[in-house]
Amino acid sequence: MDSSRKHTYVLIAGSWYGGWVWRDVIPGLRKLGHAVTALTLTGLGERRHNGTDNTDLSTHVDDVIAHIEMEGLQSVTLVGWSYGGMVITGVTARIPDKIKSLIYLDAYVPEDGKALVDYAPAELRATMVDVFMNERKSVPPFPLEMLGVTDPSLVEFVTPRLTPQPWRTLYEPVQARPLPPNISVAYVYCSGYQSLFTGFYENFKGDPRVRTAVIDTGHLCMLSEPLKTIEILADLA
Repeated sequence: MDSSRKHTYVLIAGSWYGGWVWRDVIPGLRKLGHAVTALTLTGLGERRHNGTDNTDLSTHVDDVIAHIEMEGLQSVTLVGWSYGGMVITGVTARIPDKIKSLIYLDAYVPEDGKALVDYAPAELRATMVDVFMNERKSVPPFPLEMLGVTDPSLVEFVTPRLTPQPWRTLYEPVQARPLPPNISVAYVYCSGYQSLFTGFYENFKGDPRVRTAVIDTGHLCMLSEPLKTIEILADLA
C-alpha cells in the first residue's frame, strides 16, 4: 500500500505488556503524519490495579472497542502483537465497519472458537492448564531470553514493567468472523529467535490475500528494531 497516505493506528500489545512497549514506534509513526494510539489492556501495565479474577479476552476486546468508539476513530489499522492478535481478531468480529486493515505483528491469528492456550506447544499447554487454569493463578511473564531479548538496556527497561497476565485471557475462546473483502490483512514475522509463530507465517506467506514481511530480530521488534518496525507498519497499513 501507499506508505505516503495517512493512517489511523491502534496498537495492541501482547501478554504481560502495556502500551509502554510502543515507546519508540509511536513518535516515529506520528512523525510520518499518522494518527497513533496505544492503549493498555485491563490488568496490565498502568492498569494492573484494574484487573480481577474475571478479566478475560472479552474484557480486552471491550477495552479496544470502547477506545475506538470513545475516540471516534474510523478506518482503523489495528496492530496486534503476540497475544494482541487474539484481541484484534475479536474486535474486528464485533465492529468490522470501523476497521480498515489488520496487521498481525509476530502474533497469534486464531480460528473461531480457539483460545490462546490451544496454540501453545503440548508440554506448555499441559502446564498452563494444570497450574494456571485449575488453580486460577495469573500467568507470570516468559523469560526475556526466550523471546530473543538479550540487550542489557532493553532487559533493564522491560523487566520492571512486566505484569502477570490475567489467566482467563489465555483460556477464553475468541469469537472470530470471516473478514469482509474491504479489510486487508498483513503478517509480520520476527525471525531472530525460537518463535512460536513460525506456523502462522508459513501459512500466510503463500497467500496472495495477505501481505507479509520479516524482521530479523527477537519478539520485541518494536524495541529492538523500531525503525524497521515503523517502516513496515507504514507500508502495510
